[in-house]
Amino acid sequence: MLQVLASITCNCVNRVDKPYVWPLLLKFVFAVYLLTMLTIPIAGKAAAGVLLLLGLGGLYRLKKQHYVLIKSEKWLLFSFALFSVVSIVSFFYWPQTRDARMHLEDYVTFMMLLPLYLLLRQFRFDFMFLIVLFSAAAFELGALSLLSNNARPSGDVNPMRYGNISLVLAVIPLAAMLLVRNKVLSFKLLLIVASVLGLTACFLTQSRGALLSIPVLAFLYSVYLYRTGHPKFLIFFVAGAVLIVAAASQQDRVQRSFSSVDRYAQGDSRSALGARFDMFKAAGVLIKQNPVFGHGLNSYSPLATEIRRSTPGMSYEVGLWANPHNEVLQVMVEKGVIGLITLLLLFAAPGYLFLQALGKADDSGAGQQIKFYALSGLSLLVVYAVAGQSVALFEHDVFNHFFALMVLLFASQIRVIGYMEGGAESEA
Repeated sequence: MLQVLASITCNCVNRVDKPYVWPLLLKFVFAVYLLTMLTIPIAGKAAAGVLLLLGLGGLYRLKKQHYVLIKSEKWLLFSFALFSVVSIVSFFYWPQTRDARMHLEDYVTFMMLLPLYLLLRQFRFDFMFLIVLFSAAAFELGALSLLSNNARPSGDVNPMRYGNISLVLAVIPLAAMLLVRNKVLSFKLLLIVASVLGLTACFLTQSRGALLSIPVLAFLYSVYLYRTGHPKFLIFFVAGAVLIVAAASQQDRVQRSFSSVDRYAQGDSRSALGARFDMFKAAGVLIKQNPVFGHGLNSYSPLATEIRRSTPGMSYEVGLWANPHNEVLQVMVEKGVIGLITLLLLFAAPGYLFLQALGKADDSGAGQQIKFYALSGLSLLVVYAVAGQSVALFEHDVFNHFFALMVLLFASQIRVIGYMEGGAESEA
């Protein structure tokens, strides 16, 4: 299939090389990806594959279209490449298995998508198109969740993936509501409805990671509004956030989580949260055994199973799953402290770029766009950082595709707007 897609892409490049063809292709494929990644996963994966191929196909344009990479961009690209390279080394260093090869494919995605960034930063995409696209994706997920007959609606993927990604998509229209000036009433209504429906999709999945992310996001957005001097927005936002957090705290899964903590303290691990605590405990034992280099890709399950069998009373779920349901522990079990450094850099590098852009942007039209992309990117990082405490994120293609593609899209648009509006920028 990838060969067919590559052939189609190359044919398109050979037939016509006009400036407007590339952004049209990119916009179309991004639209397909965002609207199908959770509802028709096979189409979403195909769209992600096409974006990768477009990035590779666009390398020939670099000679004429490339402009200087500033320091924050270099760190971003380095973090993506390092995460994949360390994973490759870990794969070849330790005994190789079929599951480890599949795991490696997920990790290598970050490095394979780097050419796409070099292509994306050549074009300034229509700002309103992207906002409407993100709003449409949030609207779609909320509507499908309300129409679903499942107790935990999740499209065609796992509820944890559906819940966390729908939360990110719910926050993006909110960021547009806060940052874009002179909005017409119909556009305001679109953003409000999209955000509400995205949150609805998130709530209905009852994903713990997503629910825990909501108060963290509410706090950070409140700090931002306070520091930027938006009292009206701050009052409405805080009031709404309090209601949302109160509603989230009453969710059945949240209440059961509180109960599970009490039960685990009394020695009962027969609950979802209790099982996670035992998984964390087993991961801690494995990390102590090889703290620097780890045990290799996909090593957690067989090694944790041995620990469970030799530890009376440990949850039967320890070793049953391929990961300890925590991204930090998963990376440290597989790649040790070296892997942990690459994971932290994977968040710190784009975080640095987004924070820098958010702080430097002014209130002009271009500045509002930069702030929107930066705040959306930071929201993505926050949700992933919090959700990663209850699920191993990057061994799932839905999670790593969405993370990588959105980070690269937001970062590229921040850079190209700054370059086109202010000329070549000094090294930052």
